[in-house]
Formats: sequence, C-alpha cells, structure tokens
Amino acid sequence: MLNFHRYHTQLFVCFSDVEASSGKRVIHKKVGDTVELSSGLSTEGVTAATWKYGEIIIADKVIENNMGVSKRSPFKDRSELNQENFTLTVKKLTLQDSGDFIFVSATKEKQRDSVIITLQVHECKQPVIKINSTWISSNESCKVLLECSTTGDVSYKWTVGKQTLTGPRQQYIIRQDGETNVTCTVSNHVSEKSAFQTVKCSKDHSLRKETGMWRPDDPPPPCRRPHRCH
Repeated sequence: MLNFHRYHTQLFVCFSDVEASSGKRVIHKKVGDTVELSSGLSTEGVTAATWKYGEIIIADKVIENNMGVSKRSPFKDRSELNQENFTLTVKKLTLQDSGDFIFVSATKEKQRDSVIITLQVHECKQPVIKINSTWISSNESCKVLLECSTTGDVSYKWTVGKQTLTGPRQQYIIRQDGETNVTCTVSNHVSEKSAFQTVKCSKDHSLRKETGMWRPDDPPPPCRRPHRCH
C-alpha cells in the first residue's frame, strides 16, 4: 500500500511597496498601510484646493476644523489635509478604500486640470496547500495533485523539487520511497507569502484521504487492491 506522508510548515514575507505608473497615477498599498496623496502641482497662488473620492468631497483647504477633512468623508477619522502643500494622508487603509482620488484646484488666473490618483489596496493572506495522491502500481509511484489557494487577486508560483511552475494547480509524480519539497508562493503588487510541505511516497500503508488533508489520527482508508494489503 501507499504510505503518503506530509510534513508542512508555513513561511511568509509580507512587505510594503508602492508602485506608481507614469500617466495613470496608480498607487498600490496593503491593508493597514498609510498613504500620502500628492497632486504634484505647484502650490503657489492656489486659491482653491479640494480632494474628492469619486463624487464625494473629502477634504478642502477652506475647512478650518477637523484637519481640513469633510465631516461627510468616509475617511474623516483617519485622514488629514496638509494646508501648505495640500497633500492628503489616509491611515489604516482597508480594501474598501480602493478607488479614484481626484484633486481639483484653481489659482487666481485659472482653473487647473484635475489630477486623478487611483489607489489599490491589497490584502496579505497566507496560502493553503491541498494535496490529493493516487498510487500507480504499474510504475510504483505516486501521482500527486497540488492545489494552492488564498484570497484576492494574486499570482501563483510553485517550487516542486527543482522545478519552478506557475498557476494555482499542479500535477507531479513522486517515485516510491522518494521525497519532494513543495512550496507555493502567492504575491501581488505589495506582498508575498509562502506555504511549504515535504511529501514522501512509500509503500508501507496507505494514509491518503480523498481531501488530500491527512491527519495522524485518521484511520487508513480501505485497501482497493487486496493482493497488495498487508
């Protein structure tokens, strides 16, 4: 029968990085971060300066109380407007904060073009590896189906033995008495996390469950090949 062991641990790296593409002005942050939004325009002679979130006015230079932030702003308790350079700071970001922030301003001479900054907030979550194996008697090996899952818009990278693969699902063959290290890494613009398992295929007794998530206290499943049972 098949002896299919899984030894696993979890490794993670969660880092913050900001990317801003030229032209579109996109900023990437992770949940819990602080972002500073700057129009990049000159502050000289500015007579009007307003920040909007979509169609909602969230901050204005004429608001003297509450750090220049509107009482109707969804960020009123965690944002402030710098009255000198009109930079808007938003703290403790959530996934729901993603969207377009629009800076509208004017000088004594003219109304200036609006500046649109798209904020994308990402969540950093630990991936989970699921394993389902099948014993192949013809060549005495294990066919292993690997699945990595997490939440959010992420890319998947596998390290299976010495191979590097992409995508949430993979299939791999492990020879009898062989052992393979498996790592799934998920990443987005600002964060990266990994899960790790060591898979061993031997013939002593079957420890495989259909879910691929075996626990030591689970009873072994019935043998489907009586002539191989011990």
